[in-house]
Amino acid sequence: MKNNDNAMTCVLKADLFKLKKHKSVYIGLAVMFAMILIVYCIYWIGTAIIENAHPADQSALEMQQELLKLLSPLGRQSLAGFSETCSMSLFVSIIACIFIGKEFSNGTMRIAVSRGANRIRLYFSKWISLAVLTVAYSVIVILVCGIFTAIKGYGLPFDGAQFGLLMRCFALQLLCNLSTMSIVVMIAFLCRSSGASLGATIGAYIALSMIFGIAATVSGLSGNADWIMFMPLQQGTVASSLAKFSATELCAVLIMPVAYAAIATAIGIITFIKRDIK
Repeated sequence: MKNNDNAMTCVLKADLFKLKKHKSVYIGLAVMFAMILIVYCIYWIGTAIIENAHPADQSALEMQQELLKLLSPLGRQSLAGFSETCSMSLFVSIIACIFIGKEFSNGTMRIAVSRGANRIRLYFSKWISLAVLTVAYSVIVILVCGIFTAIKGYGLPFDGAQFGLLMRCFALQLLCNLSTMSIVVMIAFLCRSSGASLGATIGAYIALSMIFGIAATVSGLSGNADWIMFMPLQQGTVASSLAKFSATELCAVLIMPVAYAAIATAIGIITFIKRDIK
């Protein structure tokens, strides 16, 4: 048992070290920071322009107040939906495809398996390494959004209840991002190439966004569109909400990410065990 634990620890340490050395990790972080900065700059500049305007009459004054009311929640909404603000799941997905794909293309995975390495341990080592990255990204991004939000204010009294809501958003978005990462890890192990897995992941991301976007519009016109939040990769919007959850939303945001992560991991491990590595 100790030998197995030591072997897993060694594999995990090696993967964490390799991931730490990947330039894509730092490029992704820089791009996310730039995206967050752009969102908040638009908010700050827009608010400043409207506040400094000089309404000519009562009608213009009322319009100014309405615009300020519309812009006021943008800071806290960007903070609550921190991972959506910078498309964090997309960047984690890209890094996962590059990280795992390289292991196959440069022969590292084949050599490890030929030397008797346990395939399940290899799979979970990659999963845990990318989970650590997801957690680290989440903490950094919500802190940056929090600092930027504080510059103009939260827009509401920031008390224990608001802090609790933000922590709920953090936990649920982290769960959703881990679920997305699990699906991408499965795709990367199935494709066994950075290019192929990137193409499949981005293609699936665009296709699902288009399909469910159209479905949401059609369902919204004809009836209830709640079923969409139970579909793959569709829980992020619910997870970033500061409103009180309905029972349906709670089930979707708690159960579905876990279910999709479990299914994807099971498929990834089974196929990795069964297929030969060339």
